[in-house]
Amino acid sequence: MNKLVISALGGIGIAFSLGTPALAASSPTPKPQTKAEISSKKSADVPAPKVHVVAPGDSLSSIADAEKLASWRPMWDANADVQNPDLVYAGQKLVVPTIPVAERPLPAGVIVQDVAPVASGNVQRRSVSAANYSAGSGGWAAGVRQRESGGNYATNTGNGYYGAYQFSAGTWASVGGTGLPSNASPAEQDARAQLLYNQRGCSPWPNTCR
Repeated sequence: MNKLVISALGGIGIAFSLGTPALAASSPTPKPQTKAEISSKKSADVPAPKVHVVAPGDSLSSIADAEKLASWRPMWDANADVQNPDLVYAGQKLVVPTIPVAERPLPAGVIVQDVAPVASGNVQRRSVSAANYSAGSGGWAAGVRQRESGGNYATNTGNGYYGAYQFSAGTWASVGGTGLPSNASPAEQDARAQLLYNQRGCSPWPNTCR
Protein backbone atom coordinates (compact mmCIF):
# COMPACT_ATOMS: atom_id res chain seq x y z
CA MET A 1 0.00 0.00 0.00
CA ASN A 2 2.79 2.47 0.91
CA LYS A 3 4.56 1.68 -2.32
CA LEU A 4 1.44 2.51 -4.28
CA VAL A 5 1.09 5.91 -2.54
CA ILE A 6 4.72 6.74 -3.14
CA SER A 7 4.40 5.65 -6.72
CA ALA A 8 1.33 7.85 -7.18
CA LEU A 9 3.01 10.87 -5.61
CA GLY A 10 6.01 10.31 -7.79
CA GLY A 11 3.75 10.31 -10.84
CA ILE A 12 2.17 13.60 -9.77
CA GLY A 13 5.61 15.11 -9.29
CA ILE A 14 6.59 14.04 -12.75
CA ALA A 15 3.39 15.51 -14.15
CA PHE A 16 4.05 18.86 -12.50
CA SER A 17 7.63 18.75 -13.59
CA LEU A 18 6.65 18.05 -17.18
CA GLY A 19 3.86 20.66 -17.16
CA THR A 20 6.01 23.61 -16.04
CA PRO A 21 7.91 24.09 -19.33
CA ALA A 22 4.66 23.85 -21.27
CA LEU A 23 3.15 26.78 -19.30
CA ALA A 24 6.29 28.84 -19.75
CA ALA A 25 6.25 28.26 -23.49
CA SER A 26 2.68 29.62 -23.81
CA SER A 27 3.67 33.10 -22.41
CA PRO A 28 6.84 34.27 -24.22
CA THR A 29 8.62 37.37 -22.96
CA PRO A 30 7.85 40.40 -25.24
CA LYS A 31 10.77 41.45 -27.40
CA PRO A 32 11.91 45.04 -26.70
CA GLN A 33 11.27 47.45 -29.61
CA THR A 34 14.23 49.15 -31.23
CA LYS A 35 14.45 52.95 -31.57
CA ALA A 36 13.92 52.60 -35.31
CA GLU A 37 10.70 50.63 -34.78
CA ILE A 38 9.38 53.18 -32.27
CA SER A 39 10.24 56.07 -34.61
CA SER A 40 8.55 54.32 -37.52
CA LYS A 41 5.37 53.79 -35.49
CA LYS A 42 5.28 57.47 -34.47
CA SER A 43 5.71 58.52 -38.11
CA ALA A 44 2.83 56.27 -39.13
CA ASP A 45 0.60 57.96 -36.52
CA VAL A 46 1.20 61.45 -38.02
CA PRO A 47 -1.12 62.15 -40.99
CA ALA A 48 0.47 63.28 -44.24
CA PRO A 49 0.12 67.05 -44.85
CA LYS A 50 -2.69 68.17 -47.14
CA VAL A 51 -1.46 69.94 -50.26
CA HIS A 52 -3.34 72.33 -52.55
CA VAL A 53 -2.02 72.90 -56.07
CA VAL A 54 -2.68 76.51 -57.04
CA ALA A 55 -4.95 76.94 -60.07
CA PRO A 56 -5.15 80.09 -62.24
CA GLY A 57 -7.15 82.74 -60.38
CA ASP A 58 -6.51 81.21 -56.95
CA SER A 59 -5.56 83.38 -53.99
CA LEU A 60 -4.86 82.57 -50.36
CA SER A 61 -8.37 83.80 -49.55
CA SER A 62 -10.11 81.64 -52.15
CA ILE A 63 -8.08 78.58 -51.14
CA ALA A 64 -8.90 79.19 -47.47
CA ASP A 65 -12.62 79.47 -48.34
CA ALA A 66 -12.50 76.22 -50.31
CA GLU A 67 -10.72 74.44 -47.45
CA LYS A 68 -13.16 75.80 -44.82
CA LEU A 69 -10.51 77.79 -42.97
CA ALA A 70 -11.48 80.82 -40.88
CA SER A 71 -9.37 83.19 -43.01
CA TRP A 72 -6.39 83.33 -45.36
CA ARG A 73 -3.93 83.76 -42.47
CA PRO A 74 -3.43 80.02 -41.67
CA MET A 75 -2.49 79.49 -45.33
CA TRP A 76 0.02 82.34 -45.09
CA ASP A 77 1.41 81.08 -41.78
CA ALA A 78 1.84 77.50 -43.03
CA ASN A 79 3.69 78.38 -46.24
CA ALA A 80 6.93 80.21 -45.54
CA ASP A 81 7.92 80.15 -49.22
CA VAL A 82 5.04 82.53 -50.05
CA GLN A 83 6.65 85.97 -49.82
CA ASN A 84 3.60 88.09 -50.70
CA PRO A 85 0.14 87.11 -49.38
CA ASP A 86 -1.45 88.53 -52.54
CA LEU A 87 0.79 86.63 -54.94
CA VAL A 88 0.66 82.88 -55.60
CA TYR A 89 1.43 81.10 -58.85
CA ALA A 90 -0.44 78.48 -60.87
CA GLY A 91 1.10 75.08 -60.18
CA GLN A 92 2.54 76.14 -56.82
CA LYS A 93 2.01 73.55 -54.08
CA LEU A 94 0.75 74.97 -50.78
CA VAL A 95 0.31 73.17 -47.48
CA VAL A 96 -3.22 73.34 -46.08
CA PRO A 97 -2.86 73.40 -42.27
CA THR A 98 -4.97 70.87 -40.37
CA ILE A 99 -3.67 71.93 -36.94
CA PRO A 100 -2.90 75.41 -35.52
CA VAL A 101 0.35 76.89 -36.84
CA ALA A 102 2.50 79.68 -35.46
CA GLU A 103 1.79 83.12 -36.90
CA ARG A 104 4.43 84.77 -39.02
CA PRO A 105 4.66 88.49 -39.71
CA LEU A 106 3.36 90.11 -42.86
CA PRO A 107 5.90 91.72 -45.19
CA ALA A 108 6.48 95.45 -45.02
CA GLY A 109 4.02 97.49 -47.06
CA VAL A 110 1.10 95.08 -46.68
CA ILE A 111 -2.05 96.30 -45.00
CA VAL A 112 -5.09 94.29 -43.93
CA GLN A 113 -8.64 95.41 -44.63
CA ASP A 114 -11.94 94.19 -43.25
CA VAL A 115 -14.44 92.51 -45.53
CA ALA A 116 -18.03 91.40 -45.00
CA PRO A 117 -18.87 89.52 -41.75
CA VAL A 118 -19.33 85.77 -42.08
CA ALA A 119 -22.20 83.76 -40.63
CA SER A 120 -20.40 83.11 -37.34
CA GLY A 121 -20.21 86.85 -36.68
CA ASN A 122 -16.43 86.94 -37.07
CA VAL A 123 -14.86 89.26 -39.59
CA GLN A 124 -12.74 87.73 -42.30
CA ARG A 125 -9.75 89.75 -43.36
CA ARG A 126 -7.83 89.95 -46.59
CA SER A 127 -4.42 91.38 -47.28
CA VAL A 128 -3.77 94.18 -49.71
CA SER A 129 -0.24 94.97 -50.83
CA ALA A 130 0.69 98.60 -51.27
CA ALA A 131 1.52 99.40 -54.89
CA ASN A 132 5.21 99.91 -55.61
CA TYR A 133 5.05 101.56 -59.02
CA SER A 134 6.92 104.79 -59.76
CA ALA A 135 4.87 107.78 -58.72
CA GLY A 136 4.24 110.82 -60.90
CA SER A 137 3.23 111.37 -64.50
CA GLY A 138 6.01 109.07 -65.74
CA GLY A 139 4.82 106.00 -63.78
CA TRP A 140 3.06 103.31 -65.80
CA ALA A 141 0.12 103.21 -63.37
CA ALA A 142 -0.41 106.96 -63.40
CA GLY A 143 -0.50 106.89 -67.18
CA VAL A 144 -2.97 103.99 -67.27
CA ARG A 145 -5.27 105.68 -64.75
CA GLN A 146 -5.27 108.93 -66.69
CA ARG A 147 -5.88 107.31 -70.07
CA GLU A 148 -8.41 104.70 -68.91
CA SER A 149 -10.59 106.78 -66.61
CA GLY A 150 -9.19 110.26 -66.26
CA GLY A 151 -7.89 109.17 -62.86
CA ASN A 152 -11.41 108.58 -61.49
CA TYR A 153 -11.33 105.61 -59.10
CA ALA A 154 -15.14 105.54 -58.73
CA THR A 155 -16.02 105.51 -62.41
CA ASN A 156 -18.71 103.04 -63.50
CA THR A 157 -20.14 103.82 -66.91
CA GLY A 158 -22.06 100.55 -67.26
CA ASN A 159 -19.80 99.17 -69.99
CA GLY A 160 -18.54 96.25 -67.88
CA TYR A 161 -15.29 97.95 -66.82
CA TYR A 162 -14.81 99.63 -63.49
CA GLY A 163 -12.60 101.97 -61.53
CA ALA A 164 -9.45 103.89 -62.34
CA TYR A 165 -7.87 100.95 -64.18
CA GLN A 166 -11.06 99.80 -65.90
CA PHE A 167 -10.96 96.28 -64.50
CA SER A 168 -13.49 93.76 -65.76
CA ALA A 169 -15.17 91.76 -62.99
CA GLY A 170 -13.32 88.59 -64.01
CA THR A 171 -9.89 90.22 -64.09
CA TRP A 172 -10.55 91.90 -60.75
CA ALA A 173 -11.46 88.55 -59.19
CA SER A 174 -8.36 86.91 -60.70
CA VAL A 175 -6.12 89.14 -58.58
CA GLY A 176 -8.12 88.58 -55.39
CA GLY A 177 -10.60 91.45 -55.63
CA THR A 178 -14.18 91.15 -54.40
CA GLY A 179 -17.22 93.22 -55.29
CA LEU A 180 -16.94 95.97 -57.90
CA PRO A 181 -13.54 97.55 -58.47
CA SER A 182 -15.11 101.00 -58.56
CA ASN A 183 -16.29 100.50 -54.97
CA ALA A 184 -12.81 99.60 -53.73
CA SER A 185 -10.49 102.16 -52.17
CA PRO A 186 -7.84 103.83 -54.34
CA ALA A 187 -5.16 101.99 -52.33
CA GLU A 188 -6.73 98.63 -53.13
CA GLN A 189 -7.22 99.43 -56.80
CA ASP A 190 -3.58 100.50 -57.04
CA ALA A 191 -2.47 97.30 -55.30
CA ARG A 192 -4.58 95.01 -57.50
CA ALA A 193 -3.39 96.81 -60.62
CA GLN A 194 0.23 96.39 -59.54
CA LEU A 195 -0.38 92.69 -58.92
CA LEU A 196 -1.91 92.30 -62.38
CA TYR A 197 1.00 94.21 -63.92
CA ASN A 198 3.47 91.92 -62.11
CA GLN A 199 1.73 88.91 -63.64
CA ARG A 200 0.99 90.12 -67.17
CA GLY A 201 2.83 93.35 -67.81
CA CYS A 202 1.03 95.86 -70.04
CA SER A 203 -1.13 93.26 -71.84
CA PRO A 204 -4.32 94.09 -69.82
CA TRP A 205 -4.02 97.72 -71.04
CA PRO A 206 -2.56 97.36 -74.57
CA ASN A 207 -3.52 100.86 -75.69
CA THR A 208 -2.86 102.84 -72.53
CA CYS A 209 0.10 101.25 -70.77
CA ARG A 210 3.53 102.66 -71.65
